[in-house]
Amino acid sequence: MLRVEYRDGLYLPDLDLWFDAAGPRDRCVISHAHSDHTAGHQAIISTPETARIFRHRRGEAQVEALQYGERRDYGRYALTMFPAGHCLGSAQVLVETDGERLVYTGDYKLRPNVAAESAVIIPCDTLIMESTFGDPQYQFPPDVATIARLYAAVDRALSDNRVPVVLAYALGKSQEALELLLRRGYRVTLHGSVWNVAEIYRELGVHFSGPYERYDREQLRGRVLITPPGCRKQPMITRIERRYVILLTGWALHKSAPYMYKDVDLILPLSDHADFNDLVRVARESGAQRIITMHGEAKFAAHLRELGFNAEHLAAHPGSTAKKRAPKKAATAVEQSLFD
Repeated sequence: MLRVEYRDGLYLPDLDLWFDAAGPRDRCVISHAHSDHTAGHQAIISTPETARIFRHRRGEAQVEALQYGERRDYGRYALTMFPAGHCLGSAQVLVETDGERLVYTGDYKLRPNVAAESAVIIPCDTLIMESTFGDPQYQFPPDVATIARLYAAVDRALSDNRVPVVLAYALGKSQEALELLLRRGYRVTLHGSVWNVAEIYRELGVHFSGPYERYDREQLRGRVLITPPGCRKQPMITRIERRYVILLTGWALHKSAPYMYKDVDLILPLSDHADFNDLVRVARESGAQRIITMHGEAKFAAHLRELGFNAEHLAAHPGSTAKKRAPKKAATAVEQSLFD
């Protein structure tokens, strides 16, 4: 089987092939365009959507774009991209070489994403899976229940003449939140970084369910403001005298979440990662004979071994340390997808 290493990014030394490397590489496969999965590479292999967002966030690079389901032969191996459900253009990558099928999931979720492609489970021999929420405490309630809580909170805030502020990562979750709010008929205004990505989504063919506006501090009453989580202590939000702040994050289910996010009025478990049950489901349904976990805790691999899988843990999330507790990582790593 292929050797698998972590060197500030996933690396397959037998093929000299990098995935989501944290530092610049001559060529790197990019699963999606979140900042903790990209760097200033000379050339990238990605979906066309990820390439477009990569250019917006990182600048120009040589691009080899693969549509979903398009198999491309590179001599010693072939690559095929499949939807990951994490954000627009996010991909799981199938590597085929010498009869072996290896899948790298990148960040993904199985539940429907109203602003991105729906994920699939890919049969493989080796599964390298993101496992951020690989703990039984992270079993997300049905999205319909979480969305109903979001709508109820926004309704209460608006009826009380307060400004609902929704905190969601600028790429992916903000566009999902935008579509959910527009479907309900709310007037929505967007932080500049969220606006920019939403406009790229539209350019790439995503049709939102209504108009939205770019942030104007004089035009907030009667509207829902969507901003990245890192803005919650900035004047843009703190100067809103009557505000109601809602954070969308899978970390909402951690017992310490209310203490870690004291400046937030409501924390809702809307994530663009797979929860514990879906992680186990992917392990089962992939049929993988070898499972390698990343970006979560080692105990998820131990849990899989208890279920009879051949599983090992490879690496924690970039920038985290073993001493950090999960909510602290989420609270400090603003540019990482751990807010998801």
